[in-house]
Amino acid sequence: MPSVLVLEASGSPSEIGETLGRALQPILREAVERHRSYLAANGIGWDRALALAARLRDDLAANLPATAEELAAMARAAALDVDALVSLNALQETLVLARRLPVDEGCTSLAVPPAATADGSVLLAHNEDALPCRHEQVYVVRCRPRDEPAFVAFAYSGLFLYQGVNELGIGSTGNALRMTDIRIGVPKLFLYREVLRATTLPSAIRAALLPERANGNNHLIATAEGEIYDVEVSGRRSALHYVGNAPFAHTNHVLAAELRDLEEGKTLGSQLRRNRAQRLLELEAGRHTVDTLRRILSDHANGPDAICKHLDPTRDDASRTIAGLVIDVTARELWVAAGPPCRAPFERVPLA
Repeated sequence: MPSVLVLEASGSPSEIGETLGRALQPILREAVERHRSYLAANGIGWDRALALAARLRDDLAANLPATAEELAAMARAAALDVDALVSLNALQETLVLARRLPVDEGCTSLAVPPAATADGSVLLAHNEDALPCRHEQVYVVRCRPRDEPAFVAFAYSGLFLYQGVNELGIGSTGNALRMTDIRIGVPKLFLYREVLRATTLPSAIRAALLPERANGNNHLIATAEGEIYDVEVSGRRSALHYVGNAPFAHTNHVLAAELRDLEEGKTLGSQLRRNRAQRLLELEAGRHTVDTLRRILSDHANGPDAICKHLDPTRDDASRTIAGLVIDVTARELWVAAGPPCRAPFERVPLA
């Protein structure tokens, strides 16, 4: 299994984007080509995809200028059209807005408050499930932005899916939801980057609730003090869940009754994963460590809808687990498996 690639960046949004664009240029180019081919196979031409991306970029620039600047610099450094990177980060938005096609990117997210860990630390965990069209290169960005909190975060395939922790002890992970009220707005993946800019818990939650968001998603946000909230959003509505003192699992269906009328697609596989993860979390309540979460992320019960998913030979469009992640919010460090967590070793990447 490959080692985790660690990228160091610092400075202004443009400087950070340029550093990442240069480092990721081969990955970004291949990721865009895979994305373009996948859209074409689903009846969405590249010109149409770029035109839609330009509309989404307008909302990104108007509402999240620092992230828009970082993305534009990334594109320049990699010699790519910025709208190609917008489209890459807006796969679900593109499939739904262009053709009302479903997207089966899953993921499992876990949260363990101090009362449920062995040493009183705060832990988050996540399995990243991706479609075959996604580039599989996993990397960690260790970043010191100017005038903002430093952070260390997981990503892959050139995406702004920054799941990690900042120096102020705000940690974030999350997973996809499928909601009917998707619209033109800020693509959901860019909101992960905004959560890590936050300096307080309220500002982190507000980042996930950006009124101009395009799409539904689930954000699991924790602080080093042990406050953990799960934020379910659709394009227009939201629900907030307080985790409290018990461990908590979330997958790809909404838990809030008031949002279920907006949910679309089949949810049985997601329910199986969530129920299994919740039971395994509860079995170790009070004894959780990074190692107990690694074991849960490696679980294969209820396959092919397991927590740790492998390719389903009967389906060519099914997602599979390409990485595992444990975030020690207290210690401000990540444990990352660059591959299925049942096989790949977890490597420690601290912020310091």
